[in-house]
Amino acid sequence: MELKEVVKKLNQFASTSLAEKWDNVGLLIEPSSPLQVKKIMLTNDLTPPVMDEAVAMGTNLIISYHPPIFTGMKCVTQKTWKERIVTTCLENRIGVFSPHTSYDCVQDGVNDWLIKAFDVVDVRPIQNAMELHSNMSNSISCCVPRTQCDLLQEELSGIPHIKLPPLSADTDDQMITVGCSQNNVSNVVTVMNKYTAQFIEVKQMSKVPKAGYGRGRIGKLKNKLTVDEAIQKVKSHLQLGSIRIAKSPDANSLETVAVWAGSGRSLLKDVRASLYLTGEMSHHDVLHAVYSGTNVILCDHSNTERGFLKHLKLRLESQLPGVDIFVSAVDKDPLEIV
Repeated sequence: MELKEVVKKLNQFASTSLAEKWDNVGLLIEPSSPLQVKKIMLTNDLTPPVMDEAVAMGTNLIISYHPPIFTGMKCVTQKTWKERIVTTCLENRIGVFSPHTSYDCVQDGVNDWLIKAFDVVDVRPIQNAMELHSNMSNSISCCVPRTQCDLLQEELSGIPHIKLPPLSADTDDQMITVGCSQNNVSNVVTVMNKYTAQFIEVKQMSKVPKAGYGRGRIGKLKNKLTVDEAIQKVKSHLQLGSIRIAKSPDANSLETVAVWAGSGRSLLKDVRASLYLTGEMSHHDVLHAVYSGTNVILCDHSNTERGFLKHLKLRLESQLPGVDIFVSAVDKDPLEIV
């Protein structure tokens, strides 16, 4: 499958528009075309050992959850390890795609996988992603003579995805406001100009929550858990021998859980839940949580993300038939407990 077609399929699962504004996502390294993608490696971080593995395995595309290129590069030499990764990819005709926070926000993404450490119901994003309605992203208003209204509405009705209003009582002039997609704004304005010499006003509609998409996840446990029971569930789900726990003196019986893969500091603060599960939080944020009635489980940053890759592999195999997809065997969190 050609690289551009693979990228198109990846964006169908999680549009890069879902990513945080500060993030650097999408196709980051693109060898010259055409590039046939026969083998894809999945990794949480594109480190030198992972790069060596990708070359040895004959990889054509690396999907690296964290972007290996984040800030601008003024040169690509052999001076730093990240520059050497870029040159190695280009020399070996390996593309690099990074989804990062778009996979955090997408439905059935990293955070939906993370909260499945528990048996939960009523799962929802902690903070919804917002979007414009694809077919009604703009409203356009004009004032026309009442005698022209029927003709105007008849012509507008021929434009796809138009929402026409009912006409009011007979008056000399009528204010007509229609909803339409961004692609049809110029068509609507062209039609309206035929029937009025007065103003035409175009407004972009407010964004609305995108159901099931957004930052973090929060849910209600089907059955209450003790903190110790929750610890065992997290260890099993993430396949970790050790995690860190900060127990609240006020909440040993757990009813709700809030999760955020990676660093949960900014999102989880003051979220009302019996338990936070994330990779890392600051000392003071942990103190604030436990003495506000919330237990905190920390697993180190990438340990709350990496396990999602096995789930992603199964999903991509159904979307990319004929492409060999594998998860890096050497990718790991840089921190160890000794």
